[in-house]
Amino acid sequence: MRIVQTFWTAGRNPLEHGFGWLRPEYNLMSWALSCLSLRRHYDEVALYTDEQGMHVLIDLLHLPYTEVNVVYDEHLCLPQHWAYAKIKTYSVQTKPFLHVDGDVFLPKPLPEDIMAAPLIAQNKERGTEYYRHMMESLLKGSSLKLPEYLEETLREESISSYNMGVFGGHDLDFIHAFCEDALAVCGANMAICTNGNFNLLFEQILLACSVQEEGRVVGTVFSQTFNDNGYTTKDFCNLDRYGQKGYFHLLGGHKRDKALTEALEEVLIAHYPDYYKAVVSLFPHLLPRGLTKETVCQLLMTPDLRIKPYFDFLSAAEHEWSNLFWEELHEVELRRIKGRDLSLGEEWQKAETVVCCNPYLKCFDVPTGWDEEARQLLRRRLSMREDAPLERVAVIPTLTSRRKREFALYELELQVLKELRRKPMQVSELLTTLTASSENMRILWLQEIRILLCEGLIITSYYNKP
Repeated sequence: MRIVQTFWTAGRNPLEHGFGWLRPEYNLMSWALSCLSLRRHYDEVALYTDEQGMHVLIDLLHLPYTEVNVVYDEHLCLPQHWAYAKIKTYSVQTKPFLHVDGDVFLPKPLPEDIMAAPLIAQNKERGTEYYRHMMESLLKGSSLKLPEYLEETLREESISSYNMGVFGGHDLDFIHAFCEDALAVCGANMAICTNGNFNLLFEQILLACSVQEEGRVVGTVFSQTFNDNGYTTKDFCNLDRYGQKGYFHLLGGHKRDKALTEALEEVLIAHYPDYYKAVVSLFPHLLPRGLTKETVCQLLMTPDLRIKPYFDFLSAAEHEWSNLFWEELHEVELRRIKGRDLSLGEEWQKAETVVCCNPYLKCFDVPTGWDEEARQLLRRRLSMREDAPLERVAVIPTLTSRRKREFALYELELQVLKELRRKPMQVSELLTTLTASSENMRILWLQEIRILLCEGLIITSYYNKP
């Protein structure tokens, strides 16, 4: 099937505008991962964009689209009516297609029965007060011109809709009729409606209305109906499980979650490192490790002299790590990510996997003379409880824009690292060394090893490239 995507910039510079993401670079990382994941499974992936979109995605990043259509100039509509460009893309398709948003990633191809459906969407949505409030704010004090059946829908207690992270199918007649209605609704109201919630009305809600009016059946990626505000990280955004799940959608506010944006970076680093480098090279302030010809050291300053020794420690570590080559740290990052993925599996402790300390691990011993105020400053930096013990902090470098990971070590974690500093061990051997006969202690040690693997303080001893 033909896969299509729409990137309309509305005249905004993708190197400066985040398009809902925390920062512009994450938007481009998302587009890169979306395109690259699609090209792993589908031979035809077409892009519909404007001049700025083509310049960044094609001329600068060289994303492997098989077709590029420069058809949307900056005067298409108001910038906040971003779904209008998507509907224009739907409307010009002449053969079965699937439109995939740029924040949707498909590590695995969609099932054949879904791809063969007359109509395809991500999932049906159950309306709650969330959409009700959005529609009330949209309609309040306005004079929108809407079809009668759409007005009736808005008066219902629960407003039905479809999430269109993916949308398409084989029933082109219905799709074209839906697009004609959507473009008519948008065209009749865009001059008087500048509310971004309007997108929800003329795309997702209108589709549900049209399907119901025509008695059509929609094949959905997720069979269950989700609440309109029920898109959890676990169900849609947990990129730590990129290798295990087949569908991800970083929609809405998830784009501004720091943990998720770092996970997005890690997926690109692990699976498409050259494209990750291409993205970060467009943002010199990121100072990617190992990609500059000159040694780069990120200077660290603290406004509070009470914890200056810790920042001096970080600066010294940064200076030493600045001499690392990309390939050196990339190998360790792959082993770190493999170890994290291993620890998320079932009965991973039985695997004959050898683990070792991260070779770039550095530890800071909290001075015994620090007063409680200084300790609280460091606890807040590390997102620790106010009453948590604080004796040693571990730090490792990363290739992500975060540049380093800081982690407070507790007694059991210190014992694990002490054993692995002596020599690498299989997980089973490490457990035997650490634990007594108590099953409760064995479970506790396993949890500590899992935490250290997830944080990257210990890693697998090798990485087999696929």
